[in-house]
Amino acid sequence: MKFLDVLATANRNLMRSKLRTLLTILAIFIGGFTLTLTTALNTGANQYLERQLGNVAVPGVFEVTPKTEENPFSGGAELKEYDPDKKTASLSSFYNATMTQGDVDKLKKVEGIASVVPLYQVTPEYITRNDGKKYALSQLQQDFGLNLDLASGRLIKNEDSASMVLPQKYLEPLGLTVQDAPGTKVTVAYKDGTGALVERELTVVGVMREAIVTAGAVYIDVTTAKTIAQAQGQTGRFIQLFASFKDVNDTTDESVLKKRLEAAGSYTATSFKESIGTLTSVVSAITAALNIIGIIALVAASFGIINTLLMSVYERTQEIGLMKALGMRRSKVFALFAIEAALVGFWGSAVAVGAAFGASNLVNDYAAANFLKDFEGFTLLVVDPSGALFVVGLIMLIAFVAGTLPALKASRLNPIEALRSE
Repeated sequence: MKFLDVLATANRNLMRSKLRTLLTILAIFIGGFTLTLTTALNTGANQYLERQLGNVAVPGVFEVTPKTEENPFSGGAELKEYDPDKKTASLSSFYNATMTQGDVDKLKKVEGIASVVPLYQVTPEYITRNDGKKYALSQLQQDFGLNLDLASGRLIKNEDSASMVLPQKYLEPLGLTVQDAPGTKVTVAYKDGTGALVERELTVVGVMREAIVTAGAVYIDVTTAKTIAQAQGQTGRFIQLFASFKDVNDTTDESVLKKRLEAAGSYTATSFKESIGTLTSVVSAITAALNIIGIIALVAASFGIINTLLMSVYERTQEIGLMKALGMRRSKVFALFAIEAALVGFWGSAVAVGAAFGASNLVNDYAAANFLKDFEGFTLLVVDPSGALFVVGLIMLIAFVAGTLPALKASRLNPIEALRSE
């Protein structure tokens, strides 16, 4: 008997007890449906993070902060014995530990450095246009070379001044559109060190799509950020610096660059890729936990496969004896029942993947119109071909393994005793 004959026979045998086979496939379906959706969630979330955060993160750009035990916001990996002569860390000691122009000059001497830019802390008040309605402005962020996901216009350049990249959510309130916003002037207000309100007119050079990493911040050029920060009393001390290396790409080993920065002094350097990797790891951990639920359901379903095939062996004992008496080898008998098990897994997983694909489209439409409407391009559930094939293959493997016990029992039947059975 050829393989195709064995396959066709195994498929016909599944229809002998339609209800029993249907219930077993249903058990497989539940696990497969759950596993497909959780895999789709992982794919959708990672695709969005790669597209949004991956585009933002420029290779060779690091956040550099001082390495100090006095930082009260540092959790610390180890507990240390209390020292009564040591002063307790405070907020003032934290701010005194920030970086200065000396640190900037020191980092500029690191091999391969292209630029070192301080982070200027800016506190805005509101944003308006043409003396119209004023809208509270929560974040006015200094640009430091991010590849922001733009809907129109361009990114901020190093030589720019009085320039900004505006998030899409500000367009309608300010009476702008994606197309006409670039080149338009808007007014940003802040309070200086004396508490006086100051207004500055800035030119919109680009419009930014909503993304998790940017969190709706308005980005301004370094020169403007420095001017506002100094007006608000920030003089020569910075919480962190941004160090950029030249001649780097996606294949560059950033761990080498990180060591160079940290070797320049008492610094802690973190690349944007490293930060993004932490986020994707969290997403993967959550979806992996959800995948366990699907795996548990599949393991439970595998006992149903064992039971279904064992009953089939008992019901077809004489038939098995006759096949062996006519010369069918033990390996063929084993293959017949093992393939039956694999087919149960195939039909259950195929229906599960199809149902999950349909359900994912409905969920995506609802999500895009409701809780994900501010995150353009975020497809919550993505059932891609490779993920679907993985689920089908995994379920067929589990079903095949579950069917080996009944298949072994069938292949070991004594043909004479099998023919005598009632």
